[in-house]
Amino acid sequence: MSAPVPAAHPRPMADGSLVRTETASPGMCGPVSLFAGRVGDWTWDAVSALCGVDAYRAVDERGEPTYLSFYYYRIRGSRELHPTGIAFGDRLQVVSRVLDCGSESVLTVHRIRVDTGAAPEPLDPDAFYGGPRPGDLLVENFNRWITRTRQHSNRDLARASPVGFRHDHLPAPPPAHSPRLACANARRGSFLAEPPPDRWPAVRGFTADYPVEAGRDLNGVGLLYFASYFAIVDWALLRLWRHLGRGVRDYLDRVVLDQRVCYLGNADGDAVVRVRVDLWRKRDDQTDELVEVVLRDRRHGSLLAVCLLRVRAGAA
Repeated sequence: MSAPVPAAHPRPMADGSLVRTETASPGMCGPVSLFAGRVGDWTWDAVSALCGVDAYRAVDERGEPTYLSFYYYRIRGSRELHPTGIAFGDRLQVVSRVLDCGSESVLTVHRIRVDTGAAPEPLDPDAFYGGPRPGDLLVENFNRWITRTRQHSNRDLARASPVGFRHDHLPAPPPAHSPRLACANARRGSFLAEPPPDRWPAVRGFTADYPVEAGRDLNGVGLLYFASYFAIVDWALLRLWRHLGRGVRDYLDRVVLDQRVCYLGNADGDAVVRVRVDLWRKRDDQTDELVEVVLRDRRHGSLLAVCLLRVRAGAA
C-alpha cells in the first residue's frame, strides 16, 4: 500500500495566483461544514502568503489580536464535483487568488478540480464569476479583520486591520460581483429581494431552536466558528427533510449546487439559535429546491446569519 501524499504548501503562479495539491482527508469529507472549514484554512494561508501579515498571529496597533473573520462565504458546485461528493483520498488541485477590498477586508476565490496531473490554469476573476464548468467547484470567501470590544463576549465585534496588512498590490474584484452587493439584502434578513419567479413555496416558516454547544461549536479563541454556521444550517435542513417525510438516505444523497452564507453576528457559548427555514421548488423540476435559512440569537433577536442554498434532492 502506498503512503499518503502530504498536503502541499501553496506555490505562486505567474499571474499572482497560488496553487496547491491536496489529498481529501477524513477531516474535510462528509458534512459541508468540514469542507468549508478546510477551505477557510486555505484562505488564511493565501492571505498570509500574499498580504504581508501572518493571519494566525495578527494584532492591531494596540497589540490586541485581530481575526480574519468570515463575512460572506459562497460555494458553487457541479454535478461532477460538489462539497458532499468529495471522498477519502480524492486528489484535488486548488488554485486560489486574493483580491483587494480595502484596508479592512479581503476577498479570496478558489477553484477546485480533481487533480489529473495537468498543469494548473490561471484563475481569472472575470471567468470565475461566469460560474463553474463541469468538474469545477468554486469557493468565494470575503473576510473582514475584527477584534473584540468586550472581554469574554462575542457581541459587538469591531473592525480592526492588523499591523503590516498589505492590499494595494492585489487586483480588484469585478465591480458587478462585489460581495458587498450580495450581502446588502441579507442584512435586511433575506438574500431574496422578492420571491423567486420560477418557483413555488413548498415550506414557509419552519422553525427550530439550536443550543450552541461550547464544547463543539466554538473555535480556539472562543468565537462561534464560521464552519459551525454551516453545521447549524445542515442540522436545520435535516429536520426539514424529516418534516417533509424524507429519510436520512434522501438527505445524504442531496447535491449542493450553490450555497451562500452572510455572517452578520456572533453568539456566545450559551446562546440558543432560532432557525427559520423556507423552501421553494422549481415549477418544472421538483427535485430542484431553493432553501433559505435565517439564524437569530433567540435571547436578543439579533440577526446572526442568512444562508441561501440550491439543492438537488436525491440526486447523488
